[in-house]
Amino acid sequence: MELNLNKYKFTQTWYINSEIRKVLLKHVDKNRKYNILEIGSFEGLSACGFSDNILDHPDSTLDCVDPYILSGTNDKITTQCVTSKTEQMFRNNIGSSKNSNKITHHKMMSDEFFLNNKKSFNFIYIDGCHEPEFVKSDIENSFDCLEENGIMWMDDYCRMTGNKGTLQPFIDSLLEQFDGCYDIIHKNYQLAIKKKIQINI
Repeated sequence: MELNLNKYKFTQTWYINSEIRKVLLKHVDKNRKYNILEIGSFEGLSACGFSDNILDHPDSTLDCVDPYILSGTNDKITTQCVTSKTEQMFRNNIGSSKNSNKITHHKMMSDEFFLNNKKSFNFIYIDGCHEPEFVKSDIENSFDCLEENGIMWMDDYCRMTGNKGTLQPFIDSLLEQFDGCYDIIHKNYQLAIKKKIQINI
């Protein structure tokens, strides 16, 4: 996805080098309507990527869920990067993006968001807390509100988690409950699936 880096401020380059930025446009139609959910926004670069590239349809929306707090998570790597300036950097960045008027920020934990959410989405990007209980909740809740033929894209699928290895076997086991209900469309460091049929969990 195209992103004018001179337009945005950031302290980390995770998104710049990410697979979603490099290959997403192979899997989406820039002209169609997208209701996007992003779990974990950090400094807003991925949200700006969506805003600048695939939110042009007049009815497209992007919901960003990030509490911007240091407590409430054991994800040491992420929380070390979140400072008192991170949320304002996110707001400034999305405010400078092409379709900023279509972006809504929900300053809360993802479990709280899903508890009250009545909306369905055709694209969901999961990049929140990487502790197993949060990953499990985010994947199950996201799949439940993902529309048929919608895409769920998961960051850090092959990320090392200390002495525990990667998240890959844990995520694979979670997805077994949806066996036959999705196709894998991208599998490397990140994982993306496309939902085939609607089921209740």
